Amino acid sequence: MAVINWNTAPDYDEWGSDTWWNCQDWIMYHKRLVEHFNKPTANDIWNYAFAQSGSFSGNLDCRTFNSTFRKYVKDNGLSPYAGAGIFTPILQGYGTGSDIILGGIDTTSSVASGVFGTIDSVLGGNNLKKTISVVLIVGAIIGVAYVYKSFKKEN
Repeated sequence: MAVINWNTAPDYDEWGSDTWWNCQDWIMYHKRLVEHFNKPTANDIWNYAFAQSGSFSGNLDCRTFNSTFRKYVKDNGLSPYAGAGIFTPILQGYGTGSDIILGGIDTTSSVASGVFGTIDSVLGGNNLKKTISVVLIVGAIIGVAYVYKSFKKEN
C-alpha cells in the first residue's frame, strides 16, 4: 500500500510493467480527501481522479472483482464507472451478478461448513468462485453480443 495523503497524485496503471494504486489505495485516498475537505468536495475530486483510469487498467479489479471496494464506493456515493465508457454496463452487471452469486456461495459455505465440514473440500472453494467468475464474464460478453446483434438487425 502506498503512502497516501489528500494531496497525493494518483498512481495510474500505464501500459507495460509498472506500479499503480490498488483498490485499498483508492479507498485510502478518498478517506484522506474527506478528512481534508468536506465529503461532497472529496467525492468530486475522487470521482474525477478515478475516472482518469483506463477501462482495462488495474482498476478493472476494483470495478468488477472487489466486493469490498464496490461496497465502499456505494456507501460513500462515489462513481467508480465514470471512466469506463462503453464497458460500463458490462462492468456494472458483472459486479452485481458476482456479488449476488458469490455472496450466496459464501452463505452456503458458512452453513455447510458447520454441517458437512468445510465446503472448500466438498465444492472446490476458491476454485469454484473462480470458475463462477469466468462463467459470469463469458455470459456477460455473450449477452452484450446478443443484444448488439439484435439491435443491429432492428436498424
